[in-house]
Amino acid sequence: MAEGNGEISIEEVPGKDSDAGRTPDYIKLIDYGLDPKVATKLDDIYKTGKLAHEELDERALDALKEFPSDGALSVLGQFLDSNLEHVSNKSAFLCGVMKTYRQKSRAGVQGAPALAAAVQVKGPDEEKIRQILQRTGYTLDVTTGQRKYGGPPPGWEGGTPGAGCEVFCGKIPKDMYEDELIPLFESCGTIWDLRLMMDPMSGANRGYAFVTFTTREATQRAVQEVGDRTRYTHTGSHGHTHTDTRLPTGTGLLRLYTPRYTVAGDGPAAPIQ
Repeated sequence: MAEGNGEISIEEVPGKDSDAGRTPDYIKLIDYGLDPKVATKLDDIYKTGKLAHEELDERALDALKEFPSDGALSVLGQFLDSNLEHVSNKSAFLCGVMKTYRQKSRAGVQGAPALAAAVQVKGPDEEKIRQILQRTGYTLDVTTGQRKYGGPPPGWEGGTPGAGCEVFCGKIPKDMYEDELIPLFESCGTIWDLRLMMDPMSGANRGYAFVTFTTREATQRAVQEVGDRTRYTHTGSHGHTHTDTRLPTGTGLLRLYTPRYTVAGDGPAAPIQ
């Protein structure tokens, strides 16, 4: 406090004395109403280049304002530790992280340890995924709820594939991702898209995916060829290639379903006979 005139010195104004080394966006965060600690953490993320202020919409900023500062810091910590290479909408991704934090909090799980555990799940082989994307020209879009490959294929001039072109794939190992699934299915025909469902609570996949082909013939081939395989080559967590039976035959691994049915929970929709 300045002596004699009742004015507040610049040193006592939040966000004014602590902005040394801050980006110009730090003051925008303070003016928006974010807690100074949260604004500092978010500004530190800006400095890494993993996120720009322009990539956050009002929905994400408003949600951060509603969080207690400790919770917001935990959320931003997990966001920073996440692989954002294939995340096209980072604002929505951050909102998904906040939603998961709330769910864990309601379930009585301590925030920080639970969030730290989520990022320890074995992920895909990013180098193999980059090679696949470079070879095919497809895109990969990652959210907290799913990983979507393709849709539509590069240079596609037709319409969206109709009924009977989509396959439900269950019993997927929790540590299996596009780097293994795409080669498995593209041998059957041109893939329109592949959507691997993710569990935000654990960071692992939910054990099922949906693969849409450009033709019904490719879909039928996938059911016949992939669904009937009893053994396939799989690269383990230590880089050793071996053959196993983690995608067993005769257990309804692949089933066709019509788009008019809704998938609920972890089970497939009604199959086409």
